[in-house]
Amino acid sequence: MSTNLILQLKVNVVRAENVTKGAFGDLLDTPDPYVELSIPTTPESRKRTRHINNDINPKWNETFEFILDPNQPNVLEMTLMDANYVMDETLGTAKYSLSKLKVGETEHVTLSIGKVKVFLSFLCSASTDLRFSMALCDQEKLFMQTRRDRVMLSIKKLLKMENPRFLPASPREVPTIAILGSGGGFRAMVSFSGVMKALYESGVLDCATYVAGLSGSTWYMSMLYSHPEFPAKGPGDINKELMSRVSNNPLKLLLPQNINRYVKALWKKKSGGQPVTFTDIFGMLIGETLIPGRIDTKLSSMQTKINEGQSPLPLFTCLHVKPDVSELMFADWVEFSPYEIGMAKYGTFMSPGLFGSKFFMGSVVKQYEENPLHFLMGVWGSAFSILFNRVLGVKETASSSTMEEELEQIKPEHIVGDDSADNEEETQRGGTESAEAEDERQRHAQASWVQRMLTSIMGDTTLFTTREGRAGKVHNFMLGLNLNSSLPFSAFTGLMHQTSVDEEVDAVTDPDEFERIYEPLDVKSKKIHIVDSGLTFNLPYPLILRPQRGVDLIISFDFSARPSDSSPPFKELLLAEKWARMNKLPFPKIDSKVFDREGLKECYVFKPNKGDKSCPTVIHFVLANINFRNFKAPGEIPRDTDKEIEFGDFDIFDDPASPFSTFNFQYSNQAFRRLHDLMEFNTLNNIEVIKEAIKDSVLQRRENPSRCTVSLSLNEIENKKFLKRDTSNAKRPT
Repeated sequence: MSTNLILQLKVNVVRAENVTKGAFGDLLDTPDPYVELSIPTTPESRKRTRHINNDINPKWNETFEFILDPNQPNVLEMTLMDANYVMDETLGTAKYSLSKLKVGETEHVTLSIGKVKVFLSFLCSASTDLRFSMALCDQEKLFMQTRRDRVMLSIKKLLKMENPRFLPASPREVPTIAILGSGGGFRAMVSFSGVMKALYESGVLDCATYVAGLSGSTWYMSMLYSHPEFPAKGPGDINKELMSRVSNNPLKLLLPQNINRYVKALWKKKSGGQPVTFTDIFGMLIGETLIPGRIDTKLSSMQTKINEGQSPLPLFTCLHVKPDVSELMFADWVEFSPYEIGMAKYGTFMSPGLFGSKFFMGSVVKQYEENPLHFLMGVWGSAFSILFNRVLGVKETASSSTMEEELEQIKPEHIVGDDSADNEEETQRGGTESAEAEDERQRHAQASWVQRMLTSIMGDTTLFTTREGRAGKVHNFMLGLNLNSSLPFSAFTGLMHQTSVDEEVDAVTDPDEFERIYEPLDVKSKKIHIVDSGLTFNLPYPLILRPQRGVDLIISFDFSARPSDSSPPFKELLLAEKWARMNKLPFPKIDSKVFDREGLKECYVFKPNKGDKSCPTVIHFVLANINFRNFKAPGEIPRDTDKEIEFGDFDIFDDPASPFSTFNFQYSNQAFRRLHDLMEFNTLNNIEVIKEAIKDSVLQRRENPSRCTVSLSLNEIENKKFLKRDTSNAKRPT
């Protein structure tokens, strides 16, 4: 990214004299004049004064601002209008070439018709509403300092019986620890709730600086960090609220008595000039389900949970994608924190309150209210808006995305679930076939009604039928910027020219994966598409691998779907490794053959090569029912009663009833407790593994205390051309 000076035009419309509609028109009516201003080369280009009733000598004295691209032929069009009840009338138009105007000077212009007096002035400024830098924002830097002091005490408490050599003696020896949660719908959310309970109650969470989530895990993080009593009230109590909420089917919120509220909110957003897609609707459903009573809370409000370092900094993510390219080939990772939202690939960030506003050349030209948390929750988990389209009876076309192909095979029943438990008794019993047929007819009737109503009110059939209608969409905050240059994501080797990536890193699932990640964003596009990050890979490593965060230990929890309970659990981790290597970021070698040697385990540890001081250690937890099946608590405390044995005896991916399907949005209390307690058990059962990794990280920090303390700004980085992948010597797999 490179920064340019921006031109700010101020237009002061003062007054007009002897406004006329012509001899005949003046006999019929006295004008109600106003002035319209337009600069076609700028966004938010049309502005107008108020109209003044029955006045041929109106005085407005109104000032308007435009942000201009100095490389464009900017022309100001000024139109004198007469306001009428039926149709406004044009009284005259004049054009003024702004190339005549000099910076710092004020020009007095008079329109030939109506003698409209206008003052024009140019200001030249390098100040923008975006922050261009690879460095962390000042708020996050301050948080890290405050949090480090707390983490040092927490590590000493966690390791109190250990040899003092493993304890940090100063803040410089405190390792940066990150907790990661994957996607996976409600399965991931419920699993992560058990993980966070274990980490909170064991004291490990107090040792962490970051908690990063993707898709389903972000929903749990949103619920936790928006809870008014967190962190004083821990996940153990908050998870009981979650269990109650997911026992109900969110599709019931699509009943007529509820949907009018959604439509009203969507119409307000659309009429204000913001794009609306099906993701907005999905976000409302998720918000009403998980955070009722605080559905309009904001991401920035979470600052109160972290400003004093009392909790790890939460990081959320989605992808910027191109409408016609698979997410597996091209995607820019967008990161969200209570302090900032932006894309590290371009070194471009903004405060959360500006995300979704209209930008031009780095400056806000129209600001909207900060998006409510439920909208972001819909974006972070937007893969499931595709599923909701199917529930609404909308046919989908084939897609190049792996996850979308999987979604296409899912029937509405997998999410609708069985609501018979809500009935006190069955009033009628019939044949299975007739009952299923009746259920199907009811679903189609509801789907048809919802689609017709929303389409008629919103006036947009693409809301249901196209990918543009499904993906989240916001105004492009990089509109008009110069992307001839870029910043290095990795500070270790600089942005090096890539040759034959396929030779460097083997394909994990697809020979085209990450094929186009070096391409830039389209700065001419007025809007950008943002989708669930799980559509490229299902772990939020890009947030944690930013060198400026200097993470020493990553404890990741992968709740991704697998073909069976016995399948290898490394696909998403291998994709993260490949992405890291393609971006020249240190990452431990993931030896997937450990599965052949050691079989399925609750967690695996991957350490950096000896002497690699910049590489983090990864503890990779997987969703597996191994020891929990036989033991009710860590320490090999066996299950005794038939009830205890039955509770622990379940499969996750091999169960033909699919209670833990990615597409199940309703959990019975037993299904919730099983998944929650399983991951709580697995985490606590490996606390010693975590402690050993923390001790190693303390020693690593002691040997290399300044590791990854990178502070890069635009002025410190040599401009480098955006990369185009060199495939001349690349060997394609056969």
